[in-house]
Amino acid sequence: MGFQLPFEIISNIASIGLIIFLFYRYFQYKKKLDVIKGLDNIKEENKLTSEDIEFIKTNEKEYKEKLIKTEYNIKVATPAFIFIAGALLILLPTLQEAMIHLNVVVVAFIFMQIDKLHKKNLHGFLYQLKQDIKKEEESN
Repeated sequence: MGFQLPFEIISNIASIGLIIFLFYRYFQYKKKLDVIKGLDNIKEENKLTSEDIEFIKTNEKEYKEKLIKTEYNIKVATPAFIFIAGALLILLPTLQEAMIHLNVVVVAFIFMQIDKLHKKNLHGFLYQLKQDIKKEEESN
């Protein structure tokens, strides 16, 4: 025979892992946001270097692409999440058992939505900085 790990524990470990990863990504987001705020402060003081301007333009484009990819992934994953949730509700004998496993689906969905929100915010801040730089260049 051997040791068997109950499926509920695997499901809970997966949910906890996703939540830990969510916090990790949140702290990454905060660091990136601090960098962008620093660039905004430098811009307000008119001390942006050409490297700063290039960084803003490059990262704005990169985050625009990441945001588009993330939105596409959510559009593809949403029906899969719905299918998985339906399958769990149909295949498992009780609602209580289904809810234990639906936890992973819900946490994954929330993770994807928060990731999209972070990328949208970062892109928005970088886009605004890029537009402000463009206005300053046109006025000079």
